[in-house]
Amino acid sequence: MHTRFTLPGLLACLLFCFAGCDKEDTTPGFDMIYQQDFFLPPGIGPFVTHHFYLKNIPSRYLTLLAQASKTDEEVVAVLPVQASLVGVFGDADFSVVEEASLRVYQESDPTGFVEVAYRFPTPIEPNNVLDLIPSLASAKKIMSKDRFSIDLALRLRGTTTDETQVRLNLQLKATY
Repeated sequence: MHTRFTLPGLLACLLFCFAGCDKEDTTPGFDMIYQQDFFLPPGIGPFVTHHFYLKNIPSRYLTLLAQASKTDEEVVAVLPVQASLVGVFGDADFSVVEEASLRVYQESDPTGFVEVAYRFPTPIEPNNVLDLIPSLASAKKIMSKDRFSIDLALRLRGTTTDETQVRLNLQLKATY
């Protein structure tokens, strides 16, 4: 027996397969957005992992909770949405970076960090922006406090030649 597909049948199958695709995240919650600037110094090289510590950053968690009319108990998780490194003056060359790991932690417990974003391998083409991949880990235990700190760990594939001002962009979402 020979089965024949018709064009309307094929279109109906495709519509059924892709009807559940939703590109927008409809999880209720509020955004927690942070920007921090730091300098990537000249002359650092590939033989060690370089850590850039951004300390004592206000989380604004209680203010954001009040704006959303929610309580801490209602917040299920604080999940990373987006993270990137951007050259402030358009002069950064992130092709020198081989691996990046972005961690948040409490100053009182630096070993209790949560990795919120990473990138390995990184693109080898010169670019002024390095997008990091958000992790699936909840950072609620750290971000629900008044202040937090960031550890950006970079492993390089070459030596930096110039001092570069870099802006770290981090977006988290407190879901309820």
